[in-house]
Amino acid sequence: MSLPVSPVAAYLVVLVWASLPFVPAEPMLVAAGSWSATGGLSVLAVVAAAAAGSLVSDLVKYAIGRLAGPALLQRLRNRPAGARAVTWIEHRVRRIGPAVIIPSYFVPVGVVVSTLLCGALRLPLRAVVVASAAGAALWAAVFVLLGYAGGVVSGHPLAGIAIGLPAAFLLGALIARRTTARADAGRVEDAGSFCRRDRSTAPSSAVCSDQLLDADDDRRRQVYLCVHGRSGRCTRAA
Repeated sequence: MSLPVSPVAAYLVVLVWASLPFVPAEPMLVAAGSWSATGGLSVLAVVAAAAAGSLVSDLVKYAIGRLAGPALLQRLRNRPAGARAVTWIEHRVRRIGPAVIIPSYFVPVGVVVSTLLCGALRLPLRAVVVASAAGAALWAAVFVLLGYAGGVVSGHPLAGIAIGLPAAFLLGALIARRTTARADAGRVEDAGSFCRRDRSTAPSSAVCSDQLLDADDDRRRQVYLCVHGRSGRCTRAA
């Protein structure tokens, strides 16, 4: 079955679709991967286009997070999947900073939360770009290759999509289930709190993530440095 559009047009569709900030792109990646298996597209070019588009999307969400992050994160907390993602991301951003974007690509709503949170906390743009590029490339490769495998097995692009999409949904369900368990554990540990210990003072002070998002840039940078162990010893408040 021939590709209904030219390869260049198909790559542009992948690029533009993946760059839309709040639109799921996994079905499109599976479809493009299945067409790649039949020789209509280059699998490497599809992965590159999807990763580039997703990087653009992440930078847009990062910018939105800098402008209106607290309000958007609060809206996400009102939904079960969003609340789990916020808990999961906040629990890890304290330890690894922007690198949390990489695994968040495989958490439902995760990459939305992580990039918004990185923007709201004013984390360094360079680190966000590096983490986002790595996560986007890995995410694109996984879902394109799922479609590619379906196309190879079936020998037909549409049949490959029919095989690849259930596999992608199953992968997403397994990740969501595991994330739910970890997020619930994170709530018990009060994953939404940040803390630091100044060199100049003995008592430690906790900073709630909601309060942190409303703080000024200097306060955000102090907590970010603390998280990475470069500004005194970071401890959890009792």
